[in-house]
Amino acid sequence: MDDVPEDARVRSRWARAVLITLCVAVALVATTAGLGFALSMRVEGRSMAPTLADGEHVLTNPFAGDYTPARLDVVVLSPPGREAPMVKRIIGVPGDHVRVTDGRVLVQPGGTGPWLEVVTSAGDAWGRPPRECCESTGRGGVDAEVSVPTGQYWVVGDNPAVSEDSREYGWVPADRIKARLWTRLWPPAAIGDTPELRPA
Repeated sequence: MDDVPEDARVRSRWARAVLITLCVAVALVATTAGLGFALSMRVEGRSMAPTLADGEHVLTNPFAGDYTPARLDVVVLSPPGREAPMVKRIIGVPGDHVRVTDGRVLVQPGGTGPWLEVVTSAGDAWGRPPRECCESTGRGGVDAEVSVPTGQYWVVGDNPAVSEDSREYGWVPADRIKARLWTRLWPPAAIGDTPELRPA
């Protein structure tokens, strides 16, 4: 006959259940963290400062499905003619007019109505040569407004004085935009401030 009291057996079963639950939880957290780092990308350089810093790891939204890029989204993209991914901010969406003049980046949503200036909190002013934009290709070089073509986007870094972006490589086709950034994986935090659109 078993001499172990019933309450001791119950406590033992509870302790075993709690231990198993903790082990499963730790394993799930470790797996999720490992998978997150495997699916993340490392920010290289200062082109997205102060929103994202050099060396930070970011994670795209795994639940986005058929994602449609929107103005001011921070995205991972592969510019035309290049395969290496970059992180940039969408300024112009199809139908918008864009222009860079006097060191200011301007967008006219939908190509009508008032022009808005993109105001960033970066320490460096908008100023990476060429200062003026845009040619019909979306690249810099002339001080003129252009319309963003259907299926194309115009992107810039939040620290434009040091950013290689549409002013260098022109329009970015929709299929070259991989995903919207979801969160900063390391150090853990949400994606930083969004630039303001102010009347020009």
